[in-house]
Amino acid sequence: MATSELLTKPTIIEVTGSTFRIAHPDISGNVRTYLASTIAAAGTAMTVLDNNGFADDDWYVIGDIGDEKTESGDVNGAVTVGSSMTVTNNLSFAHEVNAPVTKINERGIAIYGAATDGGAGTLIASIDAKTASGKNLADAVMIQWDKPYTEYTLITTDTTYAYYYAKFTDGITSSASSDYVLAAGLASNSVEYFIQQALTLTNSELDDALLKRERLVKVANDCQSAIAQFKYQDPRTGEYTQTNWEFEMVEDKTSLTLSTGEHEYALSGLSVAPKWESERAIISIRIGSEGKIEKQLISEYDDDTEEHTRTDCATTGAVAATSLVVDSNVEFTDTGTLYSGDNTLTYTGKTGTTTFTGIPASGDYSIETQIEVDDPVWQGIQLDLPTKYSYFDGKIIFNKPPASDYSGYPIKLRYFKKLPALLDASDVTEVTFSNVFELYLASWIERRKGNEDKAIQYMKEFKDQVLNNALSASVPTIDEISYYQFNDDC
Repeated sequence: MATSELLTKPTIIEVTGSTFRIAHPDISGNVRTYLASTIAAAGTAMTVLDNNGFADDDWYVIGDIGDEKTESGDVNGAVTVGSSMTVTNNLSFAHEVNAPVTKINERGIAIYGAATDGGAGTLIASIDAKTASGKNLADAVMIQWDKPYTEYTLITTDTTYAYYYAKFTDGITSSASSDYVLAAGLASNSVEYFIQQALTLTNSELDDALLKRERLVKVANDCQSAIAQFKYQDPRTGEYTQTNWEFEMVEDKTSLTLSTGEHEYALSGLSVAPKWESERAIISIRIGSEGKIEKQLISEYDDDTEEHTRTDCATTGAVAATSLVVDSNVEFTDTGTLYSGDNTLTYTGKTGTTTFTGIPASGDYSIETQIEVDDPVWQGIQLDLPTKYSYFDGKIIFNKPPASDYSGYPIKLRYFKKLPALLDASDVTEVTFSNVFELYLASWIERRKGNEDKAIQYMKEFKDQVLNNALSASVPTIDEISYYQFNDDC
């Protein structure tokens, strides 16, 4: 039997009323052979071109998917390398020479209902009532290999759920869950909707040779990437413009928070990845309710902070301690003042490359609050509220290390995000002008069919529509914007 890793994740391709259509698993890469001689209905002696890869209790499909006589069966007995297989006498039809015989892992489908998207599911009553009989599995509707998809209609008591999902099964092991779909059906911005529109537009049908659903899902994701990366020549200025879209805008208020003394924060900590791994993605930054902070170039930051020196505490600095061990003291002055957390402390000497000495045991410039290992230790800059930020190497860098009063303040970051990849036919895009997807898919389909002229035409229509949306797009500019002040005479 198959393991769960071998079982395909199902795709619900349509919900109409209470009827579900579920795409067949992709078996194009499975072990396959062909009949070397005919086999009668209920026959048990199967002669194939090559039985290598088949074993006792394996299940197979004989015939082409979608053919009305295509059916499944199982190998009944040990297989000796060659051309013969003994199969269970459960074939309903006779099959001719050269009929494909394909090993399958998935045999049945279990459908579940859930109250919420991604929530706990319940096997629907009509499938829960199914029992094993002949080739049928318990608790599953059998895959309808003789049709282009498996279709199942819910009974009235099954239609009480807000969401549904499906799992493939081999009778023992279940696959991963399909994407959850609303009871009302797939949305008009779903990949499957785009696929069906493109097939209608090009008068085409899905098939294993040219147009597989799995490949079209990838093409739809390519389309979304093309929109996200769209660059055009502005007819008004002649300059090339990289488009950022309103639907890519996001505000993250929770992923990053200020930590005492820490002035660098990696954008990899954001819950949603930025569109660009650069400052181009950032629209604005605010700290708590303190308002928007100013952006400065990293070169300006370097100029402003050239006297700032930082290290980290290496050994706990206890209250009233007269020395402090850090990672490195080599860039610090021989005597001076240090800032760490709520502490302002002076020292009169250095020992080796890691220790400050001559710290007062008490008073205004002693260690009054314990300094923990890895706490930042600064010289040349007191901890305060940051007022500017820069970007460098995947991080936002503040001009001031935050004081403890601001520890835990949320870093509210507005930026352009990376759109979630389209990986399944039931996935939906966040692109607001989703009608262009069918044009992109139609172009790919026509090129696949060898109709280059039609492919070019559909792609031109796609680009024209994306351009029109780009020219009318209105999104906030990033913090590189220049502000102009007008006098009263304007």
